[in-house]
Amino acid sequence: MNNDNLWNKIKEFGQTHGVVLQPVEAEALIFEENVRLNCFYCGRYGNNWRCPPKIPDLNYKKIVSEFDNIVFVYNRYKITPENENQIRFESTNHIHKSLLAMEKILFDNGISTALSFIGGSCKLCKNGCGPTNCNNPYIARMPVEATGMNIQKSAAKYGIEITWPITDSILRLGMLIW
Repeated sequence: MNNDNLWNKIKEFGQTHGVVLQPVEAEALIFEENVRLNCFYCGRYGNNWRCPPKIPDLNYKKIVSEFDNIVFVYNRYKITPENENQIRFESTNHIHKSLLAMEKILFDNGISTALSFIGGSCKLCKNGCGPTNCNNPYIARMPVEATGMNIQKSAAKYGIEITWPITDSILRLGMLIW
């Protein structure tokens, strides 16, 4: 299947599953060491198998630049003080499962090196990660932020606004590369 047909399949999936797709250029992505340092201050630091310090210490900027196709996959979710924790959990998993499905589309069409990075820490397991290893090693993915990508600055280059602090909505953004 040619790249245009694959892209059309990915776009169709996005439209039917409520995610927005934004193709991006590797040169537009901003990687900063201070982004990875922020992981240290997360309450899940050291307890999530797909987050620092448990992920490989690799040059993610170089890795991403080796792929021909890079796509931000995102959606904005409305929140209220009453549903914020639930929406944080559900929105992460919605983007995560969408990315996995798009990876499968690519894999089923001969692209065995497709990868995805989720938005926010992995929340597949309601009770957290296993004590000695990942409970879902084949489907758990690391967050874009864990690679050192400044997602706020990178997304802004494409008109995608991620604001802090979160008030009435949260934007979940992952990335698919192939």
